[in-house]
Amino acid sequence: MRFSQIMSDFIDNEDYCSIEYFIHKYKVSKRTIQSDISYLMRISASKGFEIHIKRGVGYLLEIKDDELFGKFLKTLDENIVFKIKERPSQVLAFLSVQDEYISMDKVADTFQVSKTLIKHDIKKVEELAKGYHMALEKKSHHGIRIVSSDRYLKKYLCKEYQTQNVFVRMAVDGVVIDFSNVESHLIREMNREKLNINYNELLNMIVFLKLMVYIALKGNKQYVQDYEFHESSPIEKIAASLINTMEKKYNVCFDKDSVEELIEVMKKNIRRKDAYVFFTDNLIDDIEVFLKKTDETYDTHFFEDQDLKRLLLSHMSLLVDRLHNKISYKNALANELSITYPMIFNIAIQFCDILHEKYNVEFTFDEIGFVAMHFAAHMVKEKQLKLQSYNKICVVCSSGGGSAYMIKMQLESIFPKAEVKTFSFLQQDEMISYKPDIIFTVIPISYDAHIPVIYIKELLDDKDLYRIRQILQCDDYDPYTLINENPIYYSYFSKEFFNITEEDDYEHLIRGMAEDLEKKGYGKEGYAELVMEREAFISTIYLNGVCIPHPIETDALRNTISVSILKKPFIWLEKEVRIIFMICLKKEQVEVYKDITKKLYQLMREPKYLERVIRVKSFEELMAVMKEMGGVNYE
Repeated sequence: MRFSQIMSDFIDNEDYCSIEYFIHKYKVSKRTIQSDISYLMRISASKGFEIHIKRGVGYLLEIKDDELFGKFLKTLDENIVFKIKERPSQVLAFLSVQDEYISMDKVADTFQVSKTLIKHDIKKVEELAKGYHMALEKKSHHGIRIVSSDRYLKKYLCKEYQTQNVFVRMAVDGVVIDFSNVESHLIREMNREKLNINYNELLNMIVFLKLMVYIALKGNKQYVQDYEFHESSPIEKIAASLINTMEKKYNVCFDKDSVEELIEVMKKNIRRKDAYVFFTDNLIDDIEVFLKKTDETYDTHFFEDQDLKRLLLSHMSLLVDRLHNKISYKNALANELSITYPMIFNIAIQFCDILHEKYNVEFTFDEIGFVAMHFAAHMVKEKQLKLQSYNKICVVCSSGGGSAYMIKMQLESIFPKAEVKTFSFLQQDEMISYKPDIIFTVIPISYDAHIPVIYIKELLDDKDLYRIRQILQCDDYDPYTLINENPIYYSYFSKEFFNITEEDDYEHLIRGMAEDLEKKGYGKEGYAELVMEREAFISTIYLNGVCIPHPIETDALRNTISVSILKKPFIWLEKEVRIIFMICLKKEQVEVYKDITKKLYQLMREPKYLERVIRVKSFEELMAVMKEMGGVNYE
């Protein structure tokens, strides 16, 4: 991509690089180069460099932070290469932000593939363009370009901008600079008119406004604005104020169609603060009933969290109203959240299913992800409260001297409000009199303490401190976990539940695995049906063929992870199935559950380990590769 090449030019030249140098080298317009460099200047402060301008001479690079700058260059390099399946959609995005015809050679150079491959992709690009009401225009000796009405181009670019498309983001942000004052102006005017908007709706508005400016600048058209605003309408009043602000700041004009489209978008995303009173009382009851039931099932404390209730009420009021109007938003974190926080995501699924029945709205996967974030935030709060419940902490060492004092200081960083006291192994009576809430010890204790005991090493590092937090967030843990180098969940893998299969029906396979766990006393009665119920909501086939089926409610009799490796991977619901990790955990294992799925998410994203895992011939070989990947990520 050109950004990487421009940065290389800056690095290779110790003197100023003129604008003419870049125009001649890359055979693009002066405006295109200025846009590229403007974008680089805008992001430079956070990327460890600065670009100096000398009027009439050119641009000079100054590196201010080698580490940040190195990471930035690496991301530029990574963005050059796209998967074969992704390339046509990326070519379309690239063409959509060009100011002029562009040659096949230039497209091939941008994507670092042959011209033949680009020609092969063009048919698919044309099909994709038609789906967005755009067309690919070809002109001999000039090249290709995208033609479209402003309305459809804007709609397409909004979608690509929100999904972080690198070509669209860089093009728009390189031209529409310093947009924060427009955003502030919108929020200020909304508050003045007593209108409401949530964060995702605000993002939709900001992206749309940016694209309005971008397309006006790109087209370089000077419209005479002839729309008559109705000052009695709060939304039209704000629209008029926004139009005036953007026209002055960016020296553009907007036609009647653009203004009408803006008002349409505003009406979809902005509403009066009192618009939801008619069903709010019922929704409060629904939320409280669900939270009580969930607390009974998982031994959590959702119902007691007044902030959670308030946030859920606000979010769900807006969401139900939006879904009634068939408006839903994309959530870039939904997929990762469903993998790494499966129990929380299941709770959100169950909550949305109840509201679906009552309010007749269909919740999308992305919207369920937004709901899950509220429950995840509460669980973070619960973890903090659990650590704060330990008021008196006892540390037992061989001497009670220097090493004990160091452990005391480290534990105080975890329990800042607790009293931490050290004892030697000879001070048993004093320790009993102290009446601690928990004991950390480096030596065996000769009496039954009747309180939590955790065995530790003489010297603790950051990883150990992380694991202490992790252990104490579980209700059921092995006191020797910390002196065992392997994470807690490694013991959940079992040779009894390891299988290499030739099955080619995903649902049949996971049902058989679940029934086996239920039959052998690991899953409770009905475990298999709960697994299939979860599967009916949203597929548990995730990235790169890794599947993590699990029950809609976590409440097993015994902890285990069942593994099935496919001899011949197959396609199910348009997704590849290569290896299955079925999770069977007791309900109190929330944090361990999260660590297991984070580990599996890591596996999905590390092809070298994944390829080795799916080729193992034995359980022992599987565990060797998993351990080689390392334990929990402690960063």
